[in-house]
Amino acid sequence: MKSALKLVAVALSAVLVAGCGGSDGSGNSGGPSRTPATTASASAGIPGCAPECLSGGSDPGSLPAGRHQTSHFFNAQLTVTFTGRWESHEDQPVEFSVAPEGSWDLHRVLFWSDLVPVGKDRKRAAGVPNTASGLMTWLSTRPNLQVSKPRSGTIGANALPAQVVDIAISSKAVNEASDCPARACADFLTWPNSGDNVYGLAEPAVLRLYLSDIGYGGKSHLFAIGIEGRDQADLKVFLPDAEQLIASAAAPVTPAPS
Repeated sequence: MKSALKLVAVALSAVLVAGCGGSDGSGNSGGPSRTPATTASASAGIPGCAPECLSGGSDPGSLPAGRHQTSHFFNAQLTVTFTGRWESHEDQPVEFSVAPEGSWDLHRVLFWSDLVPVGKDRKRAAGVPNTASGLMTWLSTRPNLQVSKPRSGTIGANALPAQVVDIAISSKAVNEASDCPARACADFLTWPNSGDNVYGLAEPAVLRLYLSDIGYGGKSHLFAIGIEGRDQADLKVFLPDAEQLIASAAAPVTPAPS
């Protein structure tokens, strides 16, 4: 995969760095080929090796109101219910992202599998457990980020236990990106098999992050959902629709054994 491109919405100072994006209609290039996925049988559930052992990706485009099932994420076994028209330009093993139709460059909901933390050098941070608590602890020490105190939440119809934080660029942050369109940018996440792709924020963008320890295929995994806003005010307006969508999510996963 090629390095992720920073996406600057017109008239916005926020920048949201795309996930492992392919040609997604919003400026991304590179990413997985748009070929049929290497997918295990749906009747077998999600294989424990996912997402690393799966491939492929698609650009779903405009999505009507009603129930939608992914083509690649969670081995094509995540479902969500839209109350109006939404759009998606990423459905692949590590990410499924959506936005209300026409607002892709303003705010999105991102479903992620097995997030990987990265430092200022965009290299994987060593010694961070692949758990909600492990990633939360690391995020709180990441330079240039402002991270709220974790609080309890749930994900989906089965109320998967989750930890929730809000992440923004610190007011004292030192810029980390040469192509940052704002005062300061910081990259801090990536995914399995993502090459140089990373995810980050530019001031004043904000990310509400849900992290849940789950199990599927006989193994433990880290399930994450991000709600992006171009700033705190935009996030507040978007939250009711985003949270309703998250509450509708369902997949053949269980809480990971404690």
